[in-house]
Amino acid sequence: MNSYRIEKPFALVIFGASGDLAKLKLFPALYSMVEQKRLPKEYYIVGYARTKIEKEVFQKEFSDSIKNHFKKHPKDLNEKILKDLTSRVSYVSGQYNKLEDFKNLRKYLSKITSNKEITTLAYFSVPPQVFQDIIENLGETKRHENEDLRLILEKPFGEDTESARELFHFVARYFKEENVYLLDHYLGKGAVQSLLHLRHSNRLINMMMKGPEVSNIQITAFEKIGVTTRAGYFDQVGTIKDMVQSHLLQILALITMSIPITENAASLHREKYSILSALKFIESKKNIVLGQYESYIEEKDIPKNSKTETFSAMRLFIDRESWYKTPIYIRTGKKLHEKHTYVVVELKKFAFQPKEEEPNRLIFELQPEERINIRLVNKQGQTSHYQEITTSDTLSCTGDDCLPEHAMLLLDVIRKRRLHFLSFEEIIATWEITDTILAFIEKSKLKPEKYVDFSPGPESQDQLTSIDDFKWFDIH
Repeated sequence: MNSYRIEKPFALVIFGASGDLAKLKLFPALYSMVEQKRLPKEYYIVGYARTKIEKEVFQKEFSDSIKNHFKKHPKDLNEKILKDLTSRVSYVSGQYNKLEDFKNLRKYLSKITSNKEITTLAYFSVPPQVFQDIIENLGETKRHENEDLRLILEKPFGEDTESARELFHFVARYFKEENVYLLDHYLGKGAVQSLLHLRHSNRLINMMMKGPEVSNIQITAFEKIGVTTRAGYFDQVGTIKDMVQSHLLQILALITMSIPITENAASLHREKYSILSALKFIESKKNIVLGQYESYIEEKDIPKNSKTETFSAMRLFIDRESWYKTPIYIRTGKKLHEKHTYVVVELKKFAFQPKEEEPNRLIFELQPEERINIRLVNKQGQTSHYQEITTSDTLSCTGDDCLPEHAMLLLDVIRKRRLHFLSFEEIIATWEITDTILAFIEKSKLKPEKYVDFSPGPESQDQLTSIDDFKWFDIH
């Protein structure tokens, strides 16, 4: 028997089941969980959305989205598993702000589960504007105070510090914090989870990644695609809110935090918060670069005068003794020359080392490859020629843990494992630093610099690292 198999029955209600997130990520994740025999004999999947369609139509959409996921490798799709999974899928249409519709959803759940009390997961695959309506109506229709109802909220959590706090207080009116799972899908990636495990289990790596040993840290997240179908949403938020506020600041925290002795959720959240709450942005135009790819304003639904940034790079510090004066550079953007996410930890050089000599580096590649790379500099013989000794190993998952990130995180919710979810305190801390940066951009009237589609991005990003006599390290 699979040691990670869930034994107890559950029902999963997906709010916004007709949307892109559900079709692209959640439905294929559910298939992978069934394929790997992770789910119990008894489980129920209910789609809920405002669109009025018949159950059979929704089942076909569900099945087609999984087939589409296997379009490049159709032979890998097990039709028998897909048919069984689809037969367990049903659909309820209703508004998010109508209590009566949620009462009907409750009656339907009672009917299909033969009125048994089982764990119910409510997945919010909806825009944040309707979070409060769903939370309130779920709270009002609970069977009783201690019902096992778990909310899974996917980022963004609010749109600034104030709205995030408001969401926190609103959720607390209806649900205990232990019943709320705040999901950032980046934390479900095997390579991101490996950052924690590597540091926890490898004394050598952890010693190298201490503040006094590090000259600078670089976090790069490049995408080749543009805004695609997310144009309307993206133009309202930009890349700082979309990528930096959650995904990349979480990676920063995992790289720089003190390692808790025990790998439990409370300890991890405490250590991450201690970093995120100490982040500092020095208000100067030298410390931030904004960019916009040239064809952005030609995209569908994008205003011709849009000043939304599709690229951002920034220089941050951690206001703690252990990381004093260690610059952290973050850059991310769309429609760039490559799809690549990686972290470079550059180690300090001895005072007697030549200036032109390359530093030793730890490189964590997260996408598209998942691996750790240690690059050490070595002098060849008596000459002044230097070579790099590189050791590399994969961070890709193996064996039973190979699941897509949404599947891993769903499995964690069912098992009540909170390690790879966020705390509200972390979210507030990341919004506070984000709000500081955005307020400075507005105050300084900073406008994005145009960059050529599929190029490495704005040229001025190099000025950011040169302040401290460093250079961006590009993996080729």
